[in-house]
Amino acid sequence: MDGVTFDVETQAATAVTTSESGIHAEATWETVELRRTIARAREEAASLSLSSRELETVNASLDAAAREAASTRPDRYEVGEHLGATARVLKGAGALAGAGAALFQELSRATELLGPAGLATVGAIL
Repeated sequence: MDGVTFDVETQAATAVTTSESGIHAEATWETVELRRTIARAREEAASLSLSSRELETVNASLDAAAREAASTRPDRYEVGEHLGATARVLKGAGALAGAGAALFQELSRATELLGPAGLATVGAIL
């Protein structure tokens, strides 16, 4: 490993290495866990009895959150906005209680991983 950077604001380290094929950056633990959490949220949403319109909206928001989380430097507020849109639809459909409890837990976990951005964008809705 040639260097390590540390972002004090998010308390997340990123390893940067160089090799014959170029420079490579590895995602932080929080970013990887956020991606996994969004994937689990998508699985949980698919198992709920949502209308086709609600499911389409939820999937579009989760897809957008996943795309942003997969970027090299994800914008936590943008991810949070998409997850917040998901939470608003689910809350409006009454889907975060009962069968949606596992989905509520995944969205809560994502809120924690996003830190202040998650609290501002998702936490207030949950």
